[in-house]
Amino acid sequence: MIKNIREKLKPYTPLFLRLGLGAVFLLFAFQKLSNPGQGQSEIQLLLNIGIGGASALNFYLGIAELLVSISFILGAFIRYTGFIGAVLIIAFFSGLVAKYGFSQDPTLNRDLGLLAGAITLWLLGAGPVSVDGWIKRSKEEKPVIPQQ
Repeated sequence: MIKNIREKLKPYTPLFLRLGLGAVFLLFAFQKLSNPGQGQSEIQLLLNIGIGGASALNFYLGIAELLVSISFILGAFIRYTGFIGAVLIIAFFSGLVAKYGFSQDPTLNRDLGLLAGAITLWLLGAGPVSVDGWIKRSKEEKPVIPQQ
């Protein structure tokens, strides 16, 4: 019985992963855009740049995370945004490791799981329940009219 349920749910695996990662990126974006001072101070600590540069970078990172989250939730352009999400996580992860070294920080460990999920979406794609899946199906259904 469990095996049948697993087989029926297997095509929806990318959907579950997309929704989970989309929620996380949405929370990241919300935090950066609703409370810019916190993100700005983190960026200043990591990169040793002025307040103006840190504010701008914090805003653009928040917008990028918002776009990635919307893409993940809808399942649109996953091959691109999965890669962009992975790059964002790698940049954050490497910044923390470069500044503070590798430690048993739970936030740092969490980012490794998020990175694995983003890379998985980049490699697997959005799955059948997505905008990407709908576009793929609509392209396959169009009959080719022969030229005369």
